[in-house]
Amino acid sequence: MTHNVLDEAAARGLLAELSAQLDRAIEPDARLILIGIHRRGDSIAAEIGRHLEPTRGPIPIGSLDITLYRDDFGQVGALPTVGTTRVPESIEGAHIVIVDDVLHTGRTIRAALQELSDFGRARRIQLCVLVDRGGRQLPIQPDYVGRVIEVGPNQDVAVRVADTDGGWGVDIVALRAAPEAGA
Repeated sequence: MTHNVLDEAAARGLLAELSAQLDRAIEPDARLILIGIHRRGDSIAAEIGRHLEPTRGPIPIGSLDITLYRDDFGQVGALPTVGTTRVPESIEGAHIVIVDDVLHTGRTIRAALQELSDFGRARRIQLCVLVDRGGRQLPIQPDYVGRVIEVGPNQDVAVRVADTDGGWGVDIVALRAAPEAGA
């Protein structure tokens, strides 16, 4: 069962709102770099970059694939798929905004911070998420949030992005209940 929370227009409006939050909060002369977490965070980062371009000019946008930095890497499977990390320029002294679709436990962000530190020392690193669904296991909080959505224990949040899913949107998806012991 799927329940639509944000349709195309609402999701695009939320992206514009997030972009405006960043534009107001980050100094105009900061060397800003947006780094999206692969797969949907990089699409969101690119869209935010497009919104910021009229006021800030072209924004460098990168992508992190955190697969090798996951704390459950050994449990993922025998042959996990590792994508490409792309950091467009030196992060030394830059104002980095890590962008992700959904913030849940904080473990993905921990992995992203660990990977990003391999590229140098940024002046500042902030976090921007389209959806914060709560349920943190680590003390990580976003600086910029599009929407807070509460979900039940057997639900998940699914973000749709244009270049991967054919359009923008946010849904709450029912998860399959685990089979009962002895069943």
